[in-house]
Amino acid sequence: MNLTPRPRDLTMLLTGGRPAPADTGKPESVETEIPKNRKTVKPSDAEGWVKTSVSLRASTRRRLKTWAAEHDMRIQEVVDAALETYLGLK
Repeated sequence: MNLTPRPRDLTMLLTGGRPAPADTGKPESVETEIPKNRKTVKPSDAEGWVKTSVSLRASTRRRLKTWAAEHDMRIQEVVDAALETYLGLK
């Protein structure tokens, strides 16, 4: 009884059935640039961002998302600024 695993070609599994791109020796170019009009807000202290989860009414989330888009901000930036103001941290 041979328990050694057989080598298998996993190309189809890894590419989702699509043929693998030709290897040209150059990395594929991917645009990862932040849009020029995007404000980048980073924490000013060493604390940094942490993930959390909250439940909002659907109408509140829609208004929040709209306001953030109109002011070219991320939702997390709006919530952070609002909580800092509400808690008297700013």
